[in-house]
Amino acid sequence: MDNFNFNKNANLYIISAPSGAGKTSLVQSLCSYFDFIVPSISYTTRKKRDSEVHGEDYFFISEDEFVSKIKQNYFLEYQNVYGNYYGTSKTETSRILDEGNDVILEIDYKGMMQIKRSLPKALSIYILPPSIQSLRDRLRARGQDDQDVVEKRMESSLNELRYSKFADYVIVNDKFDDAQKELFNLVLTLKINSVFNNQWIEKIRDNI
Repeated sequence: MDNFNFNKNANLYIISAPSGAGKTSLVQSLCSYFDFIVPSISYTTRKKRDSEVHGEDYFFISEDEFVSKIKQNYFLEYQNVYGNYYGTSKTETSRILDEGNDVILEIDYKGMMQIKRSLPKALSIYILPPSIQSLRDRLRARGQDDQDVVEKRMESSLNELRYSKFADYVIVNDKFDDAQKELFNLVLTLKINSVFNNQWIEKIRDNI
Protein backbone atom coordinates (compact mmCIF):
# COMPACT_ATOMS: atom_id res chain seq x y z
CA MET A 1 0.00 0.00 0.00
CA ASP A 2 1.34 3.41 -0.98
CA ASN A 3 2.90 5.54 1.77
CA PHE A 4 2.27 2.99 4.48
CA ASN A 5 5.19 1.55 6.42
CA PHE A 6 5.56 -0.47 9.60
CA ASN A 7 8.03 0.31 12.35
CA LYS A 8 10.16 -2.86 12.51
CA ASN A 9 8.97 -3.74 16.04
CA ALA A 10 5.34 -2.67 15.65
CA ASN A 11 2.35 -4.89 14.97
CA LEU A 12 -0.99 -4.06 13.40
CA TYR A 13 -3.82 -6.11 14.88
CA ILE A 14 -7.24 -6.54 13.33
CA ILE A 15 -9.95 -7.57 15.79
CA SER A 16 -13.11 -8.68 14.04
CA ALA A 17 -16.34 -10.30 15.22
CA PRO A 18 -20.08 -10.22 14.60
CA SER A 19 -22.12 -7.73 16.65
CA GLY A 20 -22.60 -8.95 20.21
CA ALA A 21 -19.55 -11.23 20.35
CA GLY A 22 -17.82 -8.94 22.85
CA LYS A 23 -14.93 -7.60 20.79
CA THR A 24 -15.28 -4.01 22.02
CA SER A 25 -14.97 -4.98 25.70
CA LEU A 26 -11.98 -7.18 24.90
CA VAL A 27 -10.25 -4.45 22.90
CA GLN A 28 -10.82 -1.89 25.66
CA SER A 29 -9.37 -4.20 28.31
CA LEU A 30 -6.39 -5.04 26.08
CA CYS A 31 -5.54 -1.37 25.44
CA SER A 32 -5.94 -0.56 29.14
CA TYR A 33 -3.55 -3.33 30.17
CA PHE A 34 -0.78 -2.93 27.57
CA ASP A 35 0.49 0.60 27.10
CA PHE A 36 2.24 -0.31 23.83
CA ILE A 37 -1.12 -0.97 22.13
CA VAL A 38 -3.07 2.02 20.81
CA PRO A 39 -6.55 1.77 19.31
CA SER A 40 -7.22 3.36 15.96
CA ILE A 41 -10.38 5.44 16.24
CA SER A 42 -12.64 4.88 13.25
CA TYR A 43 -14.66 7.47 11.35
CA THR A 44 -18.37 6.85 10.95
CA THR A 45 -21.50 8.45 9.58
CA ARG A 46 -23.60 6.61 12.18
CA LYS A 47 -25.54 8.73 14.65
CA LYS A 48 -23.75 9.12 17.98
CA ARG A 49 -25.28 7.28 20.91
CA ASP A 50 -25.76 9.13 24.19
CA SER A 51 -23.02 7.10 25.89
CA GLU A 52 -20.45 7.75 23.15
CA VAL A 53 -17.84 10.50 22.95
CA HIS A 54 -16.69 12.07 19.68
CA GLY A 55 -12.97 11.46 19.22
CA GLU A 56 -12.88 8.62 21.75
CA ASP A 57 -15.37 6.05 20.50
CA TYR A 58 -15.57 7.27 16.91
CA PHE A 59 -15.09 10.39 14.84
CA PHE A 60 -18.69 11.15 13.90
CA ILE A 61 -18.87 12.95 10.56
CA SER A 62 -21.44 13.57 7.84
CA GLU A 63 -21.81 11.36 4.81
CA ASP A 64 -20.59 14.19 2.57
CA GLU A 65 -17.41 14.50 4.66
CA PHE A 66 -16.88 10.77 4.53
CA VAL A 67 -17.30 10.57 0.76
CA SER A 68 -14.87 13.47 0.40
CA LYS A 69 -12.28 11.56 2.44
CA ILE A 70 -12.79 8.48 0.25
CA LYS A 71 -11.95 10.58 -2.81
CA GLN A 72 -8.83 11.85 -1.03
CA ASN A 73 -7.69 8.22 -0.43
CA TYR A 74 -7.78 8.98 3.29
CA PHE A 75 -8.86 5.55 4.49
CA LEU A 76 -6.86 2.39 5.03
CA GLU A 77 -10.18 0.58 4.68
CA TYR A 78 -13.82 1.59 4.71
CA GLN A 79 -17.15 -0.18 4.59
CA ASN A 80 -20.86 0.53 4.48
CA VAL A 81 -22.50 -1.35 7.36
CA TYR A 82 -26.27 -1.25 7.87
CA GLY A 83 -26.44 1.93 5.80
CA ASN A 84 -23.66 3.76 7.63
CA TYR A 85 -20.04 4.27 6.59
CA TYR A 86 -17.12 3.22 8.79
CA GLY A 87 -13.48 3.86 7.93
CA THR A 88 -9.93 3.63 9.31
CA SER A 89 -7.59 6.60 8.89
CA LYS A 90 -4.47 5.68 6.95
CA THR A 91 -2.51 8.65 8.31
CA GLU A 92 -3.39 8.04 11.97
CA THR A 93 -2.69 4.32 11.79
CA SER A 94 0.67 4.94 10.14
CA ARG A 95 1.56 7.55 12.76
CA ILE A 96 0.93 5.13 15.64
CA LEU A 97 3.06 2.44 14.00
CA ASP A 98 5.86 4.89 13.18
CA GLU A 99 6.06 5.79 16.88
CA GLY A 100 6.81 2.14 17.64
CA ASN A 101 3.42 1.34 19.17
CA ASP A 102 1.22 -1.52 18.13
CA VAL A 103 -2.11 -0.42 16.68
CA ILE A 104 -5.39 -2.29 16.96
CA LEU A 105 -8.26 -1.97 14.49
CA GLU A 106 -11.73 -3.03 15.60
CA ILE A 107 -13.44 -3.60 12.26
CA ASP A 108 -15.84 -5.97 10.52
CA TYR A 109 -14.91 -8.97 8.39
CA LYS A 110 -14.96 -6.98 5.13
CA GLY A 111 -12.39 -4.58 6.51
CA MET A 112 -10.36 -7.52 7.81
CA MET A 113 -10.27 -9.12 4.36
CA GLN A 114 -9.45 -5.79 2.68
CA ILE A 115 -6.47 -5.13 4.96
CA LYS A 116 -5.21 -8.71 4.78
CA ARG A 117 -4.98 -8.32 1.01
CA SER A 118 -3.16 -4.98 1.09
CA LEU A 119 -1.09 -5.45 4.27
CA PRO A 120 -0.05 -9.11 4.64
CA LYS A 121 1.94 -8.29 7.80
CA ALA A 122 -1.25 -7.36 9.67
CA LEU A 123 -2.33 -9.92 12.30
CA SER A 124 -6.03 -10.77 12.36
CA ILE A 125 -7.88 -12.10 15.41
CA TYR A 126 -11.51 -13.20 15.15
CA ILE A 127 -13.75 -13.28 18.24
CA LEU A 128 -16.42 -15.97 18.16
CA PRO A 129 -19.48 -16.36 20.39
CA PRO A 130 -19.91 -19.77 22.06
CA SER A 131 -23.17 -20.31 20.15
CA ILE A 132 -25.66 -18.59 17.86
CA GLN A 133 -28.25 -18.45 20.63
CA SER A 134 -25.81 -16.75 23.01
CA LEU A 135 -25.13 -14.14 20.33
CA ARG A 136 -28.86 -13.44 19.95
CA ASP A 137 -29.25 -13.22 23.74
CA ARG A 138 -26.36 -10.74 24.01
CA LEU A 139 -27.78 -8.51 21.27
CA ARG A 140 -31.15 -8.44 23.01
CA ALA A 141 -29.57 -7.78 26.41
CA ARG A 142 -27.69 -4.73 25.11
CA GLY A 143 -30.98 -2.96 24.53
CA GLN A 144 -29.47 -0.76 21.82
CA ASP A 145 -31.69 -1.98 18.97
CA ASP A 146 -35.29 -2.97 18.47
CA GLN A 147 -36.22 -6.55 17.61
CA ASP A 148 -36.20 -5.99 13.84
CA VAL A 149 -32.65 -4.64 13.96
CA VAL A 150 -31.55 -7.50 16.22
CA GLU A 151 -32.81 -10.02 13.68
CA LYS A 152 -31.08 -8.17 10.83
CA ARG A 153 -27.86 -8.23 12.81
CA MET A 154 -28.32 -11.95 13.45
CA GLU A 155 -28.86 -12.62 9.76
CA SER A 156 -25.69 -10.69 8.95
CA SER A 157 -23.77 -12.44 11.74
CA LEU A 158 -24.50 -15.88 10.31
CA ASN A 159 -22.77 -14.76 7.12
CA GLU A 160 -19.92 -13.03 8.96
CA LEU A 161 -19.07 -16.12 11.01
CA ARG A 162 -18.04 -17.92 7.82
CA TYR A 163 -15.10 -15.53 7.47
CA SER A 164 -13.55 -16.46 10.80
CA LYS A 165 -11.60 -19.18 8.94
CA PHE A 166 -9.59 -16.48 7.16
CA ALA A 167 -8.32 -14.94 10.41
CA ASP A 168 -4.85 -15.75 11.69
CA TYR A 169 -6.18 -16.51 15.18
CA VAL A 170 -9.60 -17.30 16.65
CA ILE A 171 -10.76 -16.79 20.25
CA VAL A 172 -14.11 -18.04 21.57
CA ASN A 173 -15.63 -15.55 24.01
CA ASP A 174 -17.70 -17.79 26.25
CA LYS A 175 -16.49 -16.53 29.63
CA PHE A 176 -15.05 -13.03 29.35
CA ASP A 177 -12.19 -13.59 31.81
CA ASP A 178 -11.01 -16.66 29.91
CA ALA A 179 -11.22 -14.92 26.52
CA GLN A 180 -9.43 -11.89 27.96
CA LYS A 181 -6.59 -14.03 29.28
CA GLU A 182 -6.27 -15.85 25.96
CA LEU A 183 -6.16 -12.57 24.04
CA PHE A 184 -3.61 -11.04 26.43
CA ASN A 185 -1.34 -14.08 26.17
CA LEU A 186 -1.61 -14.14 22.38
CA VAL A 187 -0.75 -10.46 21.94
CA LEU A 188 2.12 -10.65 24.42
CA THR A 189 3.56 -13.68 22.62
CA LEU A 190 3.26 -12.00 19.23
CA LYS A 191 4.94 -8.86 20.58
CA ILE A 192 7.85 -10.79 22.06
CA ASN A 193 8.26 -12.77 18.84
CA SER A 194 8.27 -9.66 16.64
CA VAL A 195 10.93 -7.92 18.76
CA PHE A 196 13.06 -11.07 19.10
CA ASN A 197 12.87 -11.92 15.39
CA ASN A 198 13.87 -8.43 14.32
CA GLN A 199 16.78 -8.34 16.77
CA TRP A 200 17.89 -11.77 15.52
CA ILE A 201 17.72 -10.64 11.88
CA GLU A 202 19.75 -7.51 12.69
CA LYS A 203 22.36 -9.62 14.49
CA ILE A 204 22.69 -11.92 11.49
CA ARG A 205 23.05 -8.92 9.12
CA ASP A 206 25.74 -7.37 11.33
CA ASN A 207 27.81 -10.54 11.00
CA ILE A 208 27.49 -10.98 7.26
